Amino acid sequence: MIRVQPFAVALAMTLVATGCRPPIGGSVEPSASSIAGELKPSAEIRVIIHLPGAPDVLTAPLAYAAASEAIAAAGVSIDQIAPSADEEPLNATGSETELHLYFATPAAVSAADVAGRDQLVMIGNLQQRSSKVLVAPSSGATTGADLSGTTVLVQGIIGDEIPLLALLAREGAENVTAEFPADPSLPLDLTPLFDGSVSAAFLASYDGLARAQEFISAETGAPVGADGISVIDLGDTAEIQGLGLWAASAALEIPNLEIAAALVLIGLTSGLAFCRDLPVDCAAVFEQGGQTDRFGDALIWSLDQFNASIWPAPAGVLSTAAAGSAGANVTDRILTLALEYLPSEIDRIGEGWVSSGTALPLE
Repeated sequence: MIRVQPFAVALAMTLVATGCRPPIGGSVEPSASSIAGELKPSAEIRVIIHLPGAPDVLTAPLAYAAASEAIAAAGVSIDQIAPSADEEPLNATGSETELHLYFATPAAVSAADVAGRDQLVMIGNLQQRSSKVLVAPSSGATTGADLSGTTVLVQGIIGDEIPLLALLAREGAENVTAEFPADPSLPLDLTPLFDGSVSAAFLASYDGLARAQEFISAETGAPVGADGISVIDLGDTAEIQGLGLWAASAALEIPNLEIAAALVLIGLTSGLAFCRDLPVDCAAVFEQGGQTDRFGDALIWSLDQFNASIWPAPAGVLSTAAAGSAGANVTDRILTLALEYLPSEIDRIGEGWVSSGTALPLE
């Protein structure tokens, strides 16, 4: 497995690396002591959160959750793991002291269920709307139908291609093949999109879309920019659901793991609010943590895109109501427990959220 090292915090955040805890700076001082209260498992619990790809801005609020003093004081540690090329996603076995959580789309989880793995249940619905976009080089396809008989690169895990292929079929595209990055633990390489190996790419707006615009043209030696790609309109994309946080249903029947899952949702809610309200500070801490290959305004632009898929959250961030009505296997039991201990000052709605307006630097 490729492990994304967790974060810890005292008054400032520190990166947890093997054998040392070097400071990474930043001015973040979460009110960790007010989090969790008496919510505490009777044994130390390790929570392993499986990312849907290489570390990106999704890791920032997770790092904030992992940094909570109160969560650590409750005996819960949080690690993050990126998928590797030699293992199947959404396939891990925990224990009574180890809880595996997964960030994945309902489509990916459905594919895993079909494959006969442990049944997963969503405990928190992260994205209010999908952040996926389909792009092609500006000299290539302009409609879904143009992709008949071609290959599309998918940023994600197995199953994420299912709603895309359904939409392409609706648009008249036939015999489309989905391809995934060879090593999902590495930052996405879009060379196949621009050398003609694939005809289009299905990308996360907060990561892959930026990388497409930042790709250095072999002809000009400069980034291709927004003019170098075309975003393909797929019509109504409501069936493409965003990321949720999932756990094996059997694990949630173990009281200590249920409590650990609730603590993760408390910390994640706090981290999401922090990255919403203070995106510059969030980007600075994440950048200094060494878990990203994006920096400065490029990283803030990505955070804006990420926040746009989450806020505002009329039902409260992480609410599973919409996902359940769309047919996903969900439980609100863990979130209900978490909300009993969530500090009242944390805004779960984000009604007033607006983008920072930071432009993607392409120089």
